Amino acid sequence: MARKYVDIAFPAAVRSLFTYHTAKDLSLEPGMRVWVPLRKEFAIGMIVRVHLQKPAFETRPVELVLDQEPVMSEQLLRLADWVHRFYYCSLGEAIQAALPAGLNFSSEKILKVKAGFKEGITDRQSAILKELEKSFYTLQDAKKRWRESPEKEELARMLKKGWITVWESPRRKMETRKIKHWSFAEGIDPPALIESQEESQKKLKWVQAFQRLTEMEMPASSTLLLKEDKISSYSLSRLEKEGWIVPADLEVETQPDHHGMHEPSNLKELTVRQKQILEEITQPLKDRQYKSFLIYGVTGSGKTEVYIHALKMVMEQGRGGLVLVPEIALTPQTVKRFYEIFGDQIAVLHSRLSERERFDAWQSLKSGKKRIAIGPRSAVFAPVRDPGLIVVDEEHDTSYKQYDPAPRYHARDVAIMRAHSENAVVLLGSATPGMVSVKAVQENKHTLLTLPDRPSGKMPEVKVLSLKEYKGAMRGPLTVELWQEVEAALSRKEQVILLYNRRGFASFLQCKECGWIPQSPESSTTLTYHKKKNILLDHYSGYSRRADTSCELCGSGRLETKGSGTQQVEEEIEELFPSAKLLRMDRDSTSGKHAHRLIYQKFLDGEADILIGTQIVAKGLDFPNVTVVGVINADTELAFPSFRAGERMFQLLSQVAGRAGRAEKPGRVYVQTWKPEHPAIRYAQTHDFKMFAARELQDREMLNFPPFSRMVVFQFKAASWSRVQLVADRFCDAMRRVAGENSVMGPAPSVIEWMNGQYQWEANIRLNRQHSARQIERLLDQIFAAFEQIKPKGASSVRINVDVDAVE
Repeated sequence: MARKYVDIAFPAAVRSLFTYHTAKDLSLEPGMRVWVPLRKEFAIGMIVRVHLQKPAFETRPVELVLDQEPVMSEQLLRLADWVHRFYYCSLGEAIQAALPAGLNFSSEKILKVKAGFKEGITDRQSAILKELEKSFYTLQDAKKRWRESPEKEELARMLKKGWITVWESPRRKMETRKIKHWSFAEGIDPPALIESQEESQKKLKWVQAFQRLTEMEMPASSTLLLKEDKISSYSLSRLEKEGWIVPADLEVETQPDHHGMHEPSNLKELTVRQKQILEEITQPLKDRQYKSFLIYGVTGSGKTEVYIHALKMVMEQGRGGLVLVPEIALTPQTVKRFYEIFGDQIAVLHSRLSERERFDAWQSLKSGKKRIAIGPRSAVFAPVRDPGLIVVDEEHDTSYKQYDPAPRYHARDVAIMRAHSENAVVLLGSATPGMVSVKAVQENKHTLLTLPDRPSGKMPEVKVLSLKEYKGAMRGPLTVELWQEVEAALSRKEQVILLYNRRGFASFLQCKECGWIPQSPESSTTLTYHKKKNILLDHYSGYSRRADTSCELCGSGRLETKGSGTQQVEEEIEELFPSAKLLRMDRDSTSGKHAHRLIYQKFLDGEADILIGTQIVAKGLDFPNVTVVGVINADTELAFPSFRAGERMFQLLSQVAGRAGRAEKPGRVYVQTWKPEHPAIRYAQTHDFKMFAARELQDREMLNFPPFSRMVVFQFKAASWSRVQLVADRFCDAMRRVAGENSVMGPAPSVIEWMNGQYQWEANIRLNRQHSARQIERLLDQIFAAFEQIKPKGASSVRINVDVDAVE
């Protein structure tokens, strides 16, 4: 029998493809998923190439084709291939990142009853077996169904004896949801039909129900119709029997709760400067040419309105658009504004949606039913048809970088590559652009466009308060001056935002007798104290326990809190301003699906006077009544060991300062710090991003740090400290052999040296910034090949993660 061959990618950390054969007449295309034998089991893979070239080895057959048409387009497969090469992951891992949960590579364990042993079983066993034969059960389903004794033990016993067998099967594909709808039967004239009825007939309930149907938009779902007073199940059944209406199961999309975001609005009139920027963008949009722009606009300058006008042009061309935001929950007003203009053309993709909601949104984009995708970093892979514009809002935000699992991509750079391959325009917007983008402007890779002013007023005044000078003049966590300003704002019925970038109640507990501090058993970090829940929490591993009441070492009950967090600040502010209403916004208070939106809406509606929070309060919030912003301790960002610490401090201070004075009322910002002379603080005070960027780039160029080089971080993980150290040492030897002595740094223990039973070490290498994806892939291949020659015994027990363009 004639054969053809397919190269298949699997979502495992194996960079090579696997070749299988199939019948020559079977219709297969790249982008389809298949069920194939892999080692001793079966697995789902993605076809990336179909060909007739017989390999030198014996191939295995494709067992099952899971898709009738490709679930990934040729363009997205090309993008996944670039991600696979540039970020040095497997092609399967890159493909998996681009698919929704309903179309991923997972399988499930199916239970089947073995035939021919009905004698000698108990009644309870017989009942379980009959249920399994009658209905579809996965192993997980069965364990939930019979989770109580004695059925639980009976199920386990029959599995052990082989009476029930477990089969690996591809996970059932999530199908498009269908709901029963009703429409008028073909060939009838509803008004004429009603008119032809006798007067006594017109009074019948089912005829009156038909009258109501003529006033509604049809087809309509049963769910919608049964909400009407005059329509009942009996009425619908009778009308169907009469031949007046007919049922049909129609596809419907699950609609996430966007809380009024569908309310329509009009385009706003652009300012003179906004119009100039739009004109710059217009020509490449019309020409369908790739071009990248960096829009540097101060907070409140109206970048979103420029995005919307540009997207409107793209939609009029019949093309689609993609809008990336750091986090949907943290940018409610930005997302709401897009909904006001584009309404049902928008599909939102983010992690807080249910699996069904994400799948339906993805499917609506792939089908072309919707043409605009909005979401965080993973939305860069959204199947938007023919995208003409890609927007990366707040392009500096570190949440655009994926950490674990692979691929460890940066959505900003993937967006640029996608725009390039699909002849689209990409807009990168920020009030505090990242140094990588600033350097790209200097190298003429991006065109710089600026919005230096707020349409609604001037930038807020920023005052730096040295904590050294206020040692004896503090009111709780506030200097006297900030305390007075908060009090004055409250007396004017204005609102206040206080930033303290540390979660929890206190940094840690400590024994006053012997100095003991509770440590996490899951990582090499101190446990953070959370007073409201009275727990100690490891924010890295997620481990938590009830707070200790006595010292583990000496038994003393004299434990005291050290340091402070947002919870403690909240308590102290309550004592200082007892009549004020407070809200707290941090990761702990916004863990629920809609918690962030509820806090945001309460503060916007004036239900609270003071909003206290971590860096979350600095992102994308527009509160017209906020006139005072206080930064309780600006130095927290500098505590992290990173060459980007100054950049992050400047960005945080500039972003939070932008929350003040965004309407007619002038705003003031008070920054409390132990380091008033730090360049990031001085330049943030004067809103001078240009000078800050010039100094930051100068410092980095001297040290050959990014963006003047490309940093690749290698992380080594193992249960054995000596093993992970030895492998890290040998790997660095291999790097030096390939790339030279001066470009390698490390190895050294990670900042968090131990977590979840694994020791962690790191090393990094600095590469030429201009290296292409293939050059990076080739160099890393050489390093791993060199390591293979010198790797120590037991090296396979050490996991090596590769992070290209790491941002820590």
